[in-house]
Amino acid sequence: MKEKIVLFQGSASAFGKKIDLAPLALLAVASFLHKDGMQVKIIAPSLYNDYMKQAIKDCQGSICLGITAMTGTQIAEGLEIAKLVKDNYPHLPIVWGGWHPSILPESTIKDPLVDIVVCGQGERKFYEIVECLRAGLFNDLKNIPGVSYKSDSGIILNKQFSIEDMNNFPRVPYDIVDVEKCLNKTEYGNRTIQYISSYGCPCRCSFCIEPVVNQRRWVSLAAARVVDEWEYLYKKYKIDSIAVYDSNFFVNKKRVMDICDGLIKKNIKIKWGNANGRIPTLVKYEEDVWQLMKDAGLKMILTGSESGEQKVLDLINKDASMEDIYKFTALCDKYDIKVLFSYMSGIPWSGELKFNAGRVKQEVDSMLTQTDKLMKISKKNRFMVYAYTPLPGSSMYDMAKKHGFQEPRTLRGWSELTYSPEDIFKKGACRQKWISDKQFRLITMLEQYIFGMMDLDARDWLAQGINNKFFRIIFKMAFNAGYLMARIRLQFKFFALPVDYWLFVKLRKLIRM
Repeated sequence: MKEKIVLFQGSASAFGKKIDLAPLALLAVASFLHKDGMQVKIIAPSLYNDYMKQAIKDCQGSICLGITAMTGTQIAEGLEIAKLVKDNYPHLPIVWGGWHPSILPESTIKDPLVDIVVCGQGERKFYEIVECLRAGLFNDLKNIPGVSYKSDSGIILNKQFSIEDMNNFPRVPYDIVDVEKCLNKTEYGNRTIQYISSYGCPCRCSFCIEPVVNQRRWVSLAAARVVDEWEYLYKKYKIDSIAVYDSNFFVNKKRVMDICDGLIKKNIKIKWGNANGRIPTLVKYEEDVWQLMKDAGLKMILTGSESGEQKVLDLINKDASMEDIYKFTALCDKYDIKVLFSYMSGIPWSGELKFNAGRVKQEVDSMLTQTDKLMKISKKNRFMVYAYTPLPGSSMYDMAKKHGFQEPRTLRGWSELTYSPEDIFKKGACRQKWISDKQFRLITMLEQYIFGMMDLDARDWLAQGINNKFFRIIFKMAFNAGYLMARIRLQFKFFALPVDYWLFVKLRKLIRM
């Protein structure tokens, strides 16, 4: 019987919203283990209805349990499964990795439900941890860069590590999960699978944790390997689209061009989108490169426009200009590429609430002015806006603490921190003490409701996922009503008396959308 490893990823939704996505982080971690012939059991909400029960069952006879977690709800579910595992298998080592443990390895390892922590890329590190556990050489963990653990002498922290070339890693083993449960509908395809082709980001945005975790380094798979792997996924799983989940896909223009050339030459007829890129980089791409990307199937780019104020862009080290944003939008419109713009509001300018309220109002007003202009360039784009959430290590973090952010002291405390609470009307939803509850609700209302309802592409592809014709018609009618109300609110900049938004939140929670 093969030796077994269990890997767990909890839901990122506070009310258990099920999203059909491949657990990419766990699949990547499984690559060396799978190549070595081990049995890897991946547990995620998209793969099992009762994924907690499945994880407990599969942990029997396992060498260890690996848990990945982002800051927020995934920590809560990680702690829940860790407690159940400790109760049932008290001697089974529990290894934590992912974004949050990578940011705060010391506070993570202090939790009694954590035995080992992995910082950064987990592919090779986790494999080496398993090798140590198989051989009973627990203390040899000290030789693995980026790994922290508990020993008889106390906590051993080994935070120093470097980013490894991804081309050294085996292919991500999609075939160890039920891929049909990972495919979803998107604006650009009916059978979309998720994929990562690079790791890290070379930029210096002051609100971001990439510079902390990866020291502004960027590594990527070679273009030929990306094309080969997309061809494999295209032929084996009959996909028609790929969602690219890189932190920054467009860093190397030649690599992008080589990927596009390869897709065209191999006649791989897929659409691809969600590709994250920086506006200052993309506006420098020549028009023949834009045409090539269009010909190769690029349908959507995700980008952080962040603010409608140059003052804010300069503060957060975005290294971008207002002119770049408009030029970029016009290029995407010309080549029929949808843009998913991401904005951030609620910066901790001051601990003085009245002053900060004025600054946040200016942030929101300038953002709405800019989105108006962008919608005049192209009506098919979508906008997201989040309240600034401080994450430790980023250069804006100390600013947030100075102006009222109360840093959680425990791993469980960090489970309550979210970028955009799913129920903004719940008491205590706002943890950003430098802005008012009313402003926080407005920012979240814009994100979840106003801009969400304005995206009619979303209406159509969400409706495709509803099999019952009657409920599909009801959904479209409700969406159209929401669209009309959102459009009126946006046109007149009237966001008071949010009864319609309250109903939207309750409905969204009810149907787990």
